[in-house]
Amino acid sequence: MTSPLILLVCGAVLSGVIGSLFIIIALAVDSWQDVTYDISKLAKYTSANASSEYQTTLASSDYDYSTLIYSVSNGTATISQTTFYLYPFYSGVWKRCDQLTDTNRARLEAASSTLVPKCYTFVTDYDEENDNLPDWMKSIGRMQNSAASCFIVSLIDLAAAAVVGTLAIIQKQVSACMVTGVLYCMAGLFSVFGLTIFHTKMYYEKYQCYSFMRLQLPPAACEARSVNILWAIPLAWVGVIICVLAFGLWIFVTRAFRLIKSKTMI
Repeated sequence: MTSPLILLVCGAVLSGVIGSLFIIIALAVDSWQDVTYDISKLAKYTSANASSEYQTTLASSDYDYSTLIYSVSNGTATISQTTFYLYPFYSGVWKRCDQLTDTNRARLEAASSTLVPKCYTFVTDYDEENDNLPDWMKSIGRMQNSAASCFIVSLIDLAAAAVVGTLAIIQKQVSACMVTGVLYCMAGLFSVFGLTIFHTKMYYEKYQCYSFMRLQLPPAACEARSVNILWAIPLAWVGVIICVLAFGLWIFVTRAFRLIKSKTMI
């Protein structure tokens, strides 16, 4: 019959490895959220059904962009016109990338007269101090980088837990087992902080129509815009739960080793 202590140690090690793996996989991909635009909601602003305020050219596919022209008038003449280029993109903790094909990206660059990189890395490209950014862009950038900082701490805790946990099992060190459990607890805690910040950012994007754009989206674009959760966020939450379970199991391993050592001393 297998010793209960061996089962406990195996459970602690396995839960720590699985929890770490889930969090690392979630952080390694950019499938955290995607933003799309409902073509059917923009269709009423096409040239055939143009309103006095909006006019749009619809995307031909999911990998193309739509053009929305927002006009402001004083009742008799148009005061100003602003062109918005609406295209789908997906993002993770570290960066966001569009879903445009190379051909459509070249067309967009020609139409907007600006360079449109496929991906934007928040940690390296975002510079609040030197760029003249609107408040909504600053809010998104701050929350994105704050979440990334929390996850960096979480990754450090997981790496440290793996090293200390290995030494704890080999040397049967009570204090090292306790430290391993605390490290898994801290990794889960900072992951919760990061996930909470990311969900808060998504709330502002979804319900307040915040966007990482220099121009505030008009109501027509906000109505057609959809912000969705992708598979990496649930995976990260599962990883957090398993890390908390690992914390509990490592504490039990600590007590078991302490009991064994006390009996040995007697």
